[in-house]
Amino acid sequence: MALIKWTTGDTITEREANDFGVRKGTESEIAAIASADREDGSLLYNSTNKNPQVYITASTDKRGNIKLLIGADATEVSVTGTTATERKNISYVKNTSGFSGNIITVVAEMRNSNSGSTAHLRVRKDGSGSDSLDLTTTSTTYNIQTGTIDISGDSAGRHTLEIYLDSGVGHTAFNRELEIYGI
Repeated sequence: MALIKWTTGDTITEREANDFGVRKGTESEIAAIASADREDGSLLYNSTNKNPQVYITASTDKRGNIKLLIGADATEVSVTGTTATERKNISYVKNTSGFSGNIITVVAEMRNSNSGSTAHLRVRKDGSGSDSLDLTTTSTTYNIQTGTIDISGDSAGRHTLEIYLDSGVGHTAFNRELEIYGI
């Protein structure tokens, strides 16, 4: 297998330039790249989802996200009422030799007992008491909510993410699947 690389004297065209670099664009811009301009293994940065990605099957625009799974929990938990109550927590270490820590992505499967109120899944960092992320739903069936937290300014060392739930008066917020990714 030959390594695709530039050689002295090559004429640089737009197509060739894109074959040798990391493309950056929104989800719709990346999806609109012509199949002739895509190649398996090419790297992308999806600015819509804040994901580095790689083409898995370029001909069909199948891409994989390049993120680290920091933690996951599939235990169903719930909270009834308006008081935000901690139900899950995940810790991670930010270190230049391991997870360098720039962005945390939270993927949560959640629902509410009553569509007339809003269920909240609140993510708080390092016991701060304030929300770093607030995911919401009014759906009474499980659905996926996602959001990101910028951790680039955090110091090296151990950090925690506390997961709180709350809903409307007399209503119940549920969380089942929780996945935490980082780049």
